[in-house]
Amino acid sequence: MILNKDVNILIVEDEIIATEYLKNILYSLEFENIFTAENFEEALEEIKKQEIDLIFMDINISGSIDGINCAKILNKHYFLPIIFTTAYCDKETMIEAINTNCFGYIVKPFSVNEVQSSLLLTLSKLKEVKSSLLKENINLQQNVISLGFGQKFDFLNKTFYVNSIPINLTKNETNLLYVFCKNINQNLSYEILKEEVWTNKDISDSTIRDTVSRLKKKASNLNLENIVNLGYILKS
Repeated sequence: MILNKDVNILIVEDEIIATEYLKNILYSLEFENIFTAENFEEALEEIKKQEIDLIFMDINISGSIDGINCAKILNKHYFLPIIFTTAYCDKETMIEAINTNCFGYIVKPFSVNEVQSSLLLTLSKLKEVKSSLLKENINLQQNVISLGFGQKFDFLNKTFYVNSIPINLTKNETNLLYVFCKNINQNLSYEILKEEVWTNKDISDSTIRDTVSRLKKKASNLNLENIVNLGYILKS
């Protein structure tokens, strides 16, 4: 494995033995910049001090905020790939973790190969996301993303254009497209869409599907795909 001296990794884990075990695995894989935290507050402090590239997050960390809620909070303010490490492998916990849009999920006790595979997949996906952001020409000063076929979305004004002509979208269609564009090339579950677009109102998955269907009729060239039983992804 190629040396990864420039990758800063944060381990959020409240059990010393588990922290040291994971640190030793990362050292053996030639990762050198490793930081640790035992809870949300310490994790946030490390993120502010260091340029963290990736997080290994235990789900059952100490404090009032568990690992899953910690990830949800961090995702609102930072773009940080998170790999969950946990002793829980029940379906409910896994779905809740996936709904945070995490990059990986490994169950304790894990092996060196499992950690290495998760890291390689995460770093590869991270590279793809960064590359797609450049390719899709997100202009951070103008807050505009190009979606191909003459389609653009203006984040600042929340306006969708086709060939420079503004397209009339409903409030929910606009907010939905805004979330897709902000998370381009990332899987978005129905739960995430409910939280971000409908602010957790009691709506069904079919309501989301109907809104997506109406949006696609107005923006027929969007590369928006359904992920069976999970949600959607807007591809570049």
